[in-house]
Amino acid sequence: MFIENLRIDNFRNINKENLYFTNKINFIIGNNAQGKTNFVESIYFSAFLKSFRSNKNIDLINKNIDFFKINLKVVDNKVKNIIKIYFSKEKKYIEVNGKKPENYKYLNVVVFYPDEVNCISNFPSFRRNLIDKSIFYINYNYINIYRKYLRCLKQRNIFLKKNSKDEDYWKNQLINYGSEIIRERIKYISKINNIFNGDFFKKTNSENYTLKYSNNYIEETVEDQLTEEFSRKETRERQLGYTLAGPHKDDILFYLDDQPVESFASQGQKRSLVISYKTAQILDYKCVQGHYPVLILDDMTSELDTHRKNVLLENLLENSGQVFITSTDINQTNSFADSKVFRVANGSISSVD
Repeated sequence: MFIENLRIDNFRNINKENLYFTNKINFIIGNNAQGKTNFVESIYFSAFLKSFRSNKNIDLINKNIDFFKINLKVVDNKVKNIIKIYFSKEKKYIEVNGKKPENYKYLNVVVFYPDEVNCISNFPSFRRNLIDKSIFYINYNYINIYRKYLRCLKQRNIFLKKNSKDEDYWKNQLINYGSEIIRERIKYISKINNIFNGDFFKKTNSENYTLKYSNNYIEETVEDQLTEEFSRKETRERQLGYTLAGPHKDDILFYLDDQPVESFASQGQKRSLVISYKTAQILDYKCVQGHYPVLILDDMTSELDTHRKNVLLENLLENSGQVFITSTDINQTNSFADSKVFRVANGSISSVD
């Protein structure tokens, strides 16, 4: 899977661009605050119809304009899909090959961006979301289960706030959906740990990475364990008026050489871990889907020493398809064959010959 052509109108500070890419490495070079991240953000939006750095799509519209458009040509297993996206304050629509799609699954993107480094240490919700989104990419049914769980959670919290003496019908549904979510998380964490422990990482990385689930669930007895946890916390839940048990309260812990990352890792080590996780995610994605997703690396190499940078880039780029890398350093592009370079200045993007 790769993007052959991208046309952008009025997206953030990008007024109008029509760009063609190589199906391997595309460098986006420019000084800070010129539009590099805005450009790769438009690619991410084209995959998920939302940004990785703003919860409000309205923020993506260029100043003094009331809409943006993104048109793409995406090649997937030699099939070319023409995607058109329009978004304004009043309406939005998406077309694939001239028709409104029933399910939008035409572009898959994995992104690394600098804020992830701090989020992975400080926010359990981010760590949960990181794993959940990784599972979404390879198991489309998982997002349906997840949404059903969230709907039940919302209804149960309303029920608990009322402090009603009625029977708690929502609890059993939460246990059923929650057990499925936990089992899928356990399976995925096991797969990522197997990749971390495989020869691929052992040969090139001196550090050992491990993911652990915060609760000691056993895959075969998750439902029983979750039922017991709900029973223990039910009185407290009724007092507080919200649900205290379930996968929305769990955590996924990251370890480096058997030490928790948030307490013992440097910024460079944290960044290396996140990039290594993305590498493992891509390897698993390729194994399941049969092709690579598009990869975005936004300012990946800052705060990394030269050796660490070279090892990580070698690992990642050897095991990926089309890649977009933003950087302020034009010299970074010199050692890569089969690459194309674009320069960004004040929202204007041009190919460098």
